[in-house]
Amino acid sequence: MSKAEYTEDQLSEMIEDAFVNIKEACMRLQERSKCGNEVVIKMLKDISQFYIIQDEKIKS
Repeated sequence: MSKAEYTEDQLSEMIEDAFVNIKEACMRLQERSKCGNEVVIKMLKDISQFYIIQDEKIKS
């Protein structure tokens, strides 16, 4: 993925949108599967680890 430059306002808006979308997705998952917060936390940690690894690959 290419590196783009964003203003603070653009970045803030993207982060807020992402947070809302991810939170809604997690809530839908919990409604459908009846899983607890610990499952959502593990899933989010795994996803963040995936992106950390991808970022490390790009930088090396």
